[in-house]
Amino acid sequence: MKTIRISVTLVGLSLALFALSSVGARGQGVHTTHFAGTFTLPFEAQWGKMTLPAGDYTLQYDTLDNGAGLVVVQGTDKGSPQGMVLAGPRDHASAPNNAIVCIREGNALVVRSLEMPAISESVRFNLPRGAKLVAHNGNRGGYTQLAEAPMLIQRIPVTLNTK
Repeated sequence: MKTIRISVTLVGLSLALFALSSVGARGQGVHTTHFAGTFTLPFEAQWGKMTLPAGDYTLQYDTLDNGAGLVVVQGTDKGSPQGMVLAGPRDHASAPNNAIVCIREGNALVVRSLEMPAISESVRFNLPRGAKLVAHNGNRGGYTQLAEAPMLIQRIPVTLNTK
């Protein structure tokens, strides 16, 4: 089952990259790579719909013509996951170093942002469906935003590729 899932993911990724390159060839689509780097993930983390096991990865950050950010992540080990994640809002990077910022959501670690002071940009990513960073008020009616739940933040350094 895992082999089928990896094959389907690779086919989907290939089709998406082909579509983006075809669109880019007509003058619309992905701009040139703004940021490329490597990082070592010391733990399993959720990034968009991908689950990344601990290991070494490369990433490329590009922007589309419509201004949306796109991150392509690829594991360096054979059989490692790879995929694309749409970035959320862009902001001016205030962090001193390039880094991936992960937060703990329940028992899982989730990639929340990519800080790229090398290009003066920072992007955030949506939390996985169903994630709630709020305190429960004890009523049967569900969750009310009383305060943001405490978060464990882990910063993973990203080494800038110098090609």
